[in-house]
Amino acid sequence: MDGPVAPPPHPGPPQDPPAYVYAAADIRPRQAREIELCAKASEFDWMYTGGAAVSVVTSVLVNAQYLKQQQEPGVRLIAPAWTGLSWGLLLGGGYLSLPKCDPLWAGGPPPEGNIRADWPIAVSIALIATATAPLIDFTFLGAVKPEWTDGERAARMFIGLGSGLAGSLLPYLLPPRTWAARKEIDRMRIAPTYGGASLSYSMSF
Repeated sequence: MDGPVAPPPHPGPPQDPPAYVYAAADIRPRQAREIELCAKASEFDWMYTGGAAVSVVTSVLVNAQYLKQQQEPGVRLIAPAWTGLSWGLLLGGGYLSLPKCDPLWAGGPPPEGNIRADWPIAVSIALIATATAPLIDFTFLGAVKPEWTDGERAARMFIGLGSGLAGSLLPYLLPPRTWAARKEIDRMRIAPTYGGASLSYSMSF
């Protein structure tokens, strides 16, 4: 006589659907989330860049009409920091605000990894912002008062250099919506690599 029949094994929790795998020529946005992100990244972020431009103009006007007239050197040195930060933000944020996606072309990094680096253009814009921020400050400042010491004038230049550099890199920490959407699309399109690490090399003649 046969013994009791064992119950069938429990099917377990439902498995997640397999991730979408992009083909080499799959360049259009396919998923609903990707289409939504591409729509955000396809239009220039006027609000972000416009806010930076307004900050530049405001800092120049406040500097020439109010801060320049103050007796305290520390108060006067607010102007180059404000102008430099706004100017760097305008240059760096203006580039990142440019359209970064197209409904017919949303290509991302290949499965083997992204071969395009973002740092060269970031360094280039940072150098331009650093070099030109003190020029923006002194150009719209007008004639420097004779009672200003050489130390204060040098401090204005170095503060402008530092704030211009910081402002140009700030958009990578607080990015406009076009850049943020583009980077999320890239993360979605990076295919996972299975099988652990591997090492390979190639030679050409």
